[in-house]
Amino acid sequence: MNAFEQAELEKVQGLLCAGRTLEAKEVLDLLQAKISHTFRQRDFWRLDELYGACFHDLGDMEGVVQAYWQASSHDRFLRSQLEHFSSYLFALHYLPGLVDQELSSQHFAYNKFFAAVERFQHEKQPKEKLRIGYLSPDFRDHAVGRCLWPFFKAADRTRYEVYGYTMRQTEDETTQRMRKLADGWRCLAEIPFAQAARQIYDDQIDILVDLAGHSDGGRTLMIAAYKPAPVQLTGIGWFDTTGLSAIDYFLTDRFCAAGEQQGLFSEALLRLPHTHLCYTPVSIAPLAGKRVGETGIRFGCLNNFAKITDEMLVLWRTILQAVPGAQLLLKDTMRLPERLQQMRKRVLAAGFSAGQVEICGASERYLSAYQRVDIALDTYPYPGGITSCDALYMGTPLVTLAGTRHSTRFGLSILQNLDLTSLIADNPETYKEIAVTLARNRTRLRELQGSLRQRMQESRLMNDVGYMRDVEKMYE
Repeated sequence: MNAFEQAELEKVQGLLCAGRTLEAKEVLDLLQAKISHTFRQRDFWRLDELYGACFHDLGDMEGVVQAYWQASSHDRFLRSQLEHFSSYLFALHYLPGLVDQELSSQHFAYNKFFAAVERFQHEKQPKEKLRIGYLSPDFRDHAVGRCLWPFFKAADRTRYEVYGYTMRQTEDETTQRMRKLADGWRCLAEIPFAQAARQIYDDQIDILVDLAGHSDGGRTLMIAAYKPAPVQLTGIGWFDTTGLSAIDYFLTDRFCAAGEQQGLFSEALLRLPHTHLCYTPVSIAPLAGKRVGETGIRFGCLNNFAKITDEMLVLWRTILQAVPGAQLLLKDTMRLPERLQQMRKRVLAAGFSAGQVEICGASERYLSAYQRVDIALDTYPYPGGITSCDALYMGTPLVTLAGTRHSTRFGLSILQNLDLTSLIADNPETYKEIAVTLARNRTRLRELQGSLRQRMQESRLMNDVGYMRDVEKMYE
């Protein structure tokens, strides 16, 4: 790589850090047209990696899939190759039209990267208490982090010891509170994966629970590949098979993993009787005040813009057309102005009328936006999880579309636990019918809005002790 190429790559990285994604992509396009043959042969993966970051920032998941697939294919270094492949697998879940078996086969290919990894050997060692280890980058103020409290707060300490293994050096208040509740706490960030696995092995963990899967570049899986614990499972922060043979079980529930899904997983399925996650609301959640009927129905989606496909935008447009005066609020989970710009273009291309759709970026107290939303519209094929719980906790009914595979059924599982099956659709036509019917039935809508928070609080979704007893039965 010559000095010009190196300088241009550094310029792209600087633009991305500054949130100037479109400019970064323009520089990449120019660089790709000028790069030398030598660069293309040896380091072309670096361009692909930066393209993946650009497309992610712009919410272009087809671009992300292509970029990270190419980065993984061209990369000369195993660790970054693995990270790119995990990012590729993660991004696949945003794309509509993928056949279930095709998606799982892509995940199964991940295991081939670890053919040379030497696993730890284990002997049974009788103990008074089972030692459970939780491995995650999300022991922090994060959507996934809010589901991890029960593992530390509600564990049966007469039967279990609880260890936390964090993949981040930085700590916030949430991290510190979890650390104080743990029997043991280790930071595995910035150390070789083999050494991290050795630490878990030396701690004599009986069951290691991976809480990230292919998110965060699959770093937790690179540790689990060494089999540092005799029994290993994944779940919560990951929603599909890992494809890694060192992972024995996948933690799910009977709603997400209904039907014949075992063949789509390299792990054995552990189906909890109620819910695979336990929801903890943010401590500053406002009251669930509503405004239904004041100026017409407002639908809303506060999910990551990357989850909103063009197909969903067209479906939402038909819903608004069937409800006179209805509006749609789209609120992203990021603050990048270029993502908002791209979404405005996509909304117009989907055929919405001017003024029908309000588009805004992330804010500190995003839950307050639900006070302006009458009905939440879930995304597909990548539905909301914690954002859906947030909506319901804020008194906003959720209409969801569920597919056949696990990763498309979060909304279904949540609503099943609230006994709200009437809000679950299995095809786009039924999804539209449910949303329109609810919008027209103001009495039913007000009743739901007034009762949803209590429903949530009384359900298994927020019963951390009941949830942990279900999980610990699986451990046994």
